[in-house]
Amino acid sequence: MPTVAAGFDYQGLSGETYPDRMAGAQPGTYHVDGLPVTPYLVPQECGMHMSTNQLTIQRWTTQNNADQATQPFELTIAQDQQPFNFSLLPYTAEELENATHQEELPAARRTVLVVAGAVRGVGGIDSWGHDVQPPYHVLGTEDHHVSFTIKAN
Repeated sequence: MPTVAAGFDYQGLSGETYPDRMAGAQPGTYHVDGLPVTPYLVPQECGMHMSTNQLTIQRWTTQNNADQATQPFELTIAQDQQPFNFSLLPYTAEELENATHQEELPAARRTVLVVAGAVRGVGGIDSWGHDVQPPYHVLGTEDHHVSFTIKAN
């Protein structure tokens, strides 16, 4: 999205979750202010939310200076046949990958939504250098399907 979101509401698992890090998550409805980025020492992919039924993103600004709406603009993504996984960040994957320190990330100027049908685990069982366990791999030789609806409010 071309401007920064003010926040989002979602129905799914609490907090940042990945396939191998879902045990402590609680299903429910949650609100998140802004577009938080996990402050890892080295910036990296973060913010995944697993098993989501619905996501509504709110933003107050557009690139249309003539639009003086007093209500937030909303975009709702809802599951079709099965829950989906998503992340919502102010950075692209390339921007996160190219930064070696937090201060190298650019100023937030957009909203990057990723809707994923399959997500790899994060690993780190005994060291962050080890691969994830086999059940949490995403095989490129298999098809992965996700379907959802999008509604602009």
